[in-house]
Amino acid sequence: MTDAPRQPGGDDVQRSAPRRPDMSVDGRAPVDVRLERAMRVLRGATVTGVKLSGRALARRAVHEWHGPQITHERAVVIVGGYAGSPDFYELLRRSYEAVGIRRVAVMPPVDNAFADIRTSSERLATVVRLLGGEVDIVGHSEGGLMARWFVKELGGADVVRHVVTLGTPNRGLPVRIEDYPWLERFSTARRIHQVADGVARRTVMPMASVALRQMLRGSEFMETLNEVSPPGPTQYLAVRSKWDGVVPYGIADLPDADNVANVSLRSGARLGNHAAIASTSPEAFTATISFIRRP
Repeated sequence: MTDAPRQPGGDDVQRSAPRRPDMSVDGRAPVDVRLERAMRVLRGATVTGVKLSGRALARRAVHEWHGPQITHERAVVIVGGYAGSPDFYELLRRSYEAVGIRRVAVMPPVDNAFADIRTSSERLATVVRLLGGEVDIVGHSEGGLMARWFVKELGGADVVRHVVTLGTPNRGLPVRIEDYPWLERFSTARRIHQVADGVARRTVMPMASVALRQMLRGSEFMETLNEVSPPGPTQYLAVRSKWDGVVPYGIADLPDADNVANVSLRSGARLGNHAAIASTSPEAFTATISFIRRP
């Protein structure tokens, strides 16, 4: 008597483990998941690098100042930039105190300044309110945008005497080929940009931090911030460098106005790069103190 044919199943079927929802058929994470992980790693590495740089800067001697000591009572608030850490601005803090500024506060960033710039500006408003009285604000990179938003949109004009922006993308970071007229003339460059822009919009940009998207030229945030000239009676100083390396020279200035001054650093790449502008640059330090020491 022959055995009846066995039905497939049981031990005859090789059962595979259920596929995780974040994995593709080949066992690898989808591209968007891998990109998101890479972005998180990159952000973490950037923050760590800034912190380590700050610890090294903390051991440096304070900047020299050959002018008169500052005698007014205004506090100075240092507002850090993208991926910032209070440690990075320790050299500036000690140097400001050395010239007679009695109260210097470094604003703790919201999510290392990856968060909505408007939210960070609200924290700045809280810091200023706790200090009491009039203040001067020194903003590095994105921090300058926080200071400007606070003055323009959150009532800061009533209490902020001076705003200094150090390597700040005041006109918005350029992302379109139209922002580079010399490059737009070449058809090959236009085609490459069209492809790269499409890929970036589908992949990288949706996962970029809120603050980074807000800093781009043409964003709603930048359009609102720049719809009018920087409001008075607050006085503004924009410090920029051709050797910045992060924020292009042509976007770090402010529009000409009676309450605006723009300064271009003459030092080279070693003391004019994006990090040095807010730390080791004696030229930027001197320009800042000369400006905020005014009544």
